[in-house]
Amino acid sequence: MMLPSGVRTARLIAYVQGALGVLNGALLIFGGAAYATVGGVGGTGGTALYVAIGVLVLAISVLLIWAGRLLGRLSRPARVGILAFEYASIVLGLLSYADPLQAALRIVLAVVAIYYLQFDARTRAVFAPPTA
Repeated sequence: MMLPSGVRTARLIAYVQGALGVLNGALLIFGGAAYATVGGVGGTGGTALYVAIGVLVLAISVLLIWAGRLLGRLSRPARVGILAFEYASIVLGLLSYADPLQAALRIVLAVVAIYYLQFDARTRAVFAPPTA
């Protein structure tokens, strides 16, 4: 069965966001000391904080990529998980003051994914519960 274009688009967005998250997480893990020094929280505690944040970002990103794979199998829990991630992305994008361009990109990708997963008629029909 051919996936609707909305599902394929949402999968692609999940893959891109997941890959960027893996990159960010790896940078935080392996460059935790440098980030801590630049952030003004040098020392072991600051480094540990940045490494812990990197591990969390990496774990969430891997889960997002995995949910994107499951979305290709039309998994309802994967759809709900990706929607939750995208809504959180909108909130984090609106709260981000450090980099407005990155925040805008985060919001745009999240809005597109939410539209296709929640409001597109063809995608909703694919995820609709079977009627008996």
